[in-house]
Amino acid sequence: MVYADTNIIVRFIIDDNKEMADLAETAILSGDLFVAAEVFAEVTYVLYKVYGIEREKIAQILSLLLDFVSTDDSTVMSLAFSYYAQTRLDFVDCILAARHAVNGAEILSFDKKLNNFIRRMEE
Repeated sequence: MVYADTNIIVRFIIDDNKEMADLAETAILSGDLFVAAEVFAEVTYVLYKVYGIEREKIAQILSLLLDFVSTDDSTVMSLAFSYYAQTRLDFVDCILAARHAVNGAEILSFDKKLNNFIRRMEE
């Protein structure tokens, strides 16, 4: 298993450097690439803040990527992408909310938006 960093995923999606994008594509299609939740979090930040890609489009692209790479928990990540598209929560908060929804993880936070979102999920 090979661990990808943010640049691999961003170059693949943005395709602004053909050589790097092709290498990233080869790695992704190999079926041997692992993308950590932390990397997905940084990718969402870069795509949104640096490249101005809409949250819904980011969620759609990264959800499709889950078919080709391994990650900590693809069910949690898929749900986190869905939350990211539907809310204004930071992506890390979306991961926490998804871990709560999928695994019943107890989330302790002072973040009112996150706490309210989790509370609404439970109603």
